[in-house]
Amino acid sequence: MSNTSVSRCTIPTQEDSDSLYVKVKNKNQKLSRQITINAYSKNSSTKESLPVYVDNQLTKIDTLEPETEKVYRIDVSNVKGQVIFEITQKNGSSGIKISKNSKNPSAVELQIK
Repeated sequence: MSNTSVSRCTIPTQEDSDSLYVKVKNKNQKLSRQITINAYSKNSSTKESLPVYVDNQLTKIDTLEPETEKVYRIDVSNVKGQVIFEITQKNGSSGIKISKNSKNPSAVELQIK
């Protein structure tokens, strides 16, 4: 039986920006982590996915090697308010730590243990 863990965080959009950036770090020293990424407007009843990019490539599934980090860009040009950023991992990880910058609430860092 596979163990799936889903972590979500809410990120406010900024009026003067079409993009949100989320940094995801794999803190594990031995294991790479395959993650499925989803982002959608908090106000959306259909939870329609927003485009998420890594290095200008549209992505839904990504792998983080041990002790690496990547920055994901979410296209929020059509969103007002808040965005839900969701990471799903299979094969049970110990969880994700979310840290936000109090001076810039749109700057979010996620750490996979």
